[in-house]
Amino acid sequence: MKVRSLLFSTLCVVAMSAALTACSNDEEDSFNDEGSVVELPHKRAFILNEGKYKANNSGIAFYAPDGDAKESKNNFIADLYKVQNQKSLGDSGFDMIAYDDHIYVVVYGSKLLLKLNEAGVEQKQLTFVEADGQPRCLEAKDGKIYVSLYSGKVARIDASTLAIEAYVSVNANPEQMVIEDDKLYVANSGWGSGNTVSVIDLATFNKLEDIPLVVNPNYLLEANGEIYAISYGAWNDPVTSYSFQRIKADGTLEIIPAKASVFAEHNDIIYLIDSKTDWKNHTAINTLCTYNAKTHELNTTSFLKEMPETLKNSIIYGISINEKDGDIYLLTSNYASGSPINGDVYRFSANGTFVETFDCGGINPKKIVFID
Repeated sequence: MKVRSLLFSTLCVVAMSAALTACSNDEEDSFNDEGSVVELPHKRAFILNEGKYKANNSGIAFYAPDGDAKESKNNFIADLYKVQNQKSLGDSGFDMIAYDDHIYVVVYGSKLLLKLNEAGVEQKQLTFVEADGQPRCLEAKDGKIYVSLYSGKVARIDASTLAIEAYVSVNANPEQMVIEDDKLYVANSGWGSGNTVSVIDLATFNKLEDIPLVVNPNYLLEANGEIYAISYGAWNDPVTSYSFQRIKADGTLEIIPAKASVFAEHNDIIYLIDSKTDWKNHTAINTLCTYNAKTHELNTTSFLKEMPETLKNSIIYGISINEKDGDIYLLTSNYASGSPINGDVYRFSANGTFVETFDCGGINPKKIVFID
């Protein structure tokens, strides 16, 4: 097992920043690193650490999937954004995507949309006005970035300039979005009372319909041409909580007999995690399973061959899968009220074999974006 030391990484960042040095790698020329303080290895993973709301402590860590922190000082950087831009990311980093040779980040509390190059150097910034509400989640297609806004709208934004081109109204408190067949699907949580997914025609940027779901939908993904959702459910209701649902191709809804607090998709297999959390003691009971979107079969066997003891009762805050190799990354929150403890990343191979664990470099790791 390889364990990455945050202290070691932090010292490396200081040393690199002071010396403004860079590692040599012939493949780096394929990336636009203009303005970088630190040059990065070719294969890159960026970890979005959400932080705590109103604490202004979110960040983006850098991790090299093929690297070893013991051998090369720039294979893990605890706060890459701060190193590259000499400033903090802001309050509550909520979503991040890679699109068209850039990285786009939503910072919810600070009301920001940031455009970074593939070395984490900021290129442009958009600040949303009060009428927009706070930004939440991102999608992208055909040179456009789509941002869900807590004012009950989705903004269409030029990916190059970050100029807002248009808005479309959905329902209260839109959350995650997904694109399928030139339609944008938007989960409307209603801050716990919403129960719809809005469908937007991207060609006209008009809302076509609202599809009813279990109350409080938050997460969406696409698999095999259909849309899947997680609804948090009514507060303290075990029946509706963390419902896993399928919006069929004909628009009808199927509630699948599985619970999930987070999920991810790879090759039309949906990886489901139900992390039942005891917030008083900051522990969880984790149940893992998969769903085949081609056969519509649920497999209740864990997708991990082995689970480290330290993961069994950790709060799993997110899951990300590297599209290139299928490696699975589980992101855990170690944060307790009044005690800002960094989260951890647990990496597994595509077949579920444990590879390594390491400190994520920040609080509440939410998502990983991979660039190769």
